[in-house]
Amino acid sequence: MQPAGLWRRFVGMGYEAFLLLGPTLVLGFLYTVTVQHDIAHPDHGELKRVGLQLVMLATYLAYFVWGWADGRVTLPMQTLGLRLVDAATGGPVSRGKALIRALVGLVSVFSGLWLVVGLLRPDRQTLHDWAAGTRLVYQPRSR
Repeated sequence: MQPAGLWRRFVGMGYEAFLLLGPTLVLGFLYTVTVQHDIAHPDHGELKRVGLQLVMLATYLAYFVWGWADGRVTLPMQTLGLRLVDAATGGPVSRGKALIRALVGLVSVFSGLWLVVGLLRPDRQTLHDWAAGTRLVYQPRSR
């Protein structure tokens, strides 16, 4: 199993972001309608805004933990021939490790640390993979 390159990781992140755009818009709409978030009448506006952010965060964490745990892959990972494995065993990743990877990845990706650490390490392992004890590998799909 060869490690996934940084370019393939970057394309995968862009693909994931594109796919999550639709559910994000729908979830934002449903939240706004449910809590009656009205710009003209901002009662508890800050609390509603934080609530929306927490709902989005929980949804993204659930999506990625489910998509990475127990040998599953997300659509972009499947398309690009990527698979997440446990660094120690090479087997499927547990839900706990997937959650750690998602939480550290949130900080790592939005701060740009994933790229810095990935460029500095000889094995091109990113910060969130190192912290969670996982490895993203490239396995070309057979046709």
